[in-house]
Amino acid sequence: MPLIPSDGVDFLLKVNTGTAETPVWTVIGGQRGATAEQIDASNKQSGAWKTSVPGMMSWSIDADAVMLTDASGLSIDAGRAKLLSVFASRELVHVRYVRKDGSKFQGYAAITDLSEESPHDGVATYKITLAGAGAPEEVNGTKQVETAEVAGTITTAGNAIVTVTAAGMTGSPKAISVAVALGDSAAVVAQKAREALTADSAVTAKFSVGGYGTKVELTALTAAANDSTLNIAIANGTCAGLTAAPVSTHTTPGVAPAA
Repeated sequence: MPLIPSDGVDFLLKVNTGTAETPVWTVIGGQRGATAEQIDASNKQSGAWKTSVPGMMSWSIDADAVMLTDASGLSIDAGRAKLLSVFASRELVHVRYVRKDGSKFQGYAAITDLSEESPHDGVATYKITLAGAGAPEEVNGTKQVETAEVAGTITTAGNAIVTVTAAGMTGSPKAISVAVALGDSAAVVAQKAREALTADSAVTAKFSVGGYGTKVELTALTAAANDSTLNIAIANGTCAGLTAAPVSTHTTPGVAPAA
């Protein structure tokens, strides 16, 4: 599937009007657009069209917004007031950039431009340009990944047993039978195990099944706090030839999204 860049209407820019310990994320009122730094992703499969994707390794945001006022003409945009304050004091501002799909990043930025522009149709506008200071903070969380590895060659046909233990999974710990044949290599058994796990609705309700070669991998569908009980155990059932692997590897710990 091609990577398609998004324009400013797909994003919200928020500023922390609270404190670092207790953030209050306030939308920049009247925002009309926002542009993040882009990476050129053109390739031979994109044909004659230039393709780009958002790039966050070094980041900047350029946004414009209408001036929101109340009936008396006073500004009611708390986010703009915060920006004016930190701009005047030459401080960094804590900002959050929210995409349409709900994913986001946040970090501290220097305001390199905050200026009112000429009114358009009687409505004042202002322009904001922010340049990131340091790497963005992780706020989307991390999906937990668990990996098991099959070892051995089947010397007696039958069923191998893959047991999945996970908090909140129906039937946990759940033993799943995997039919194996005489002479099946570790890689063949692993592929059969991946297929059996993919066919189990309790497993796929919480994880995507992956891996390659002799590896069997489960990746949580959502980012959440790490489940220390997550485990994939592999053993001989009615078959023979596999090396017992009762404990899997915590490949990637889970991290819950930031509020």
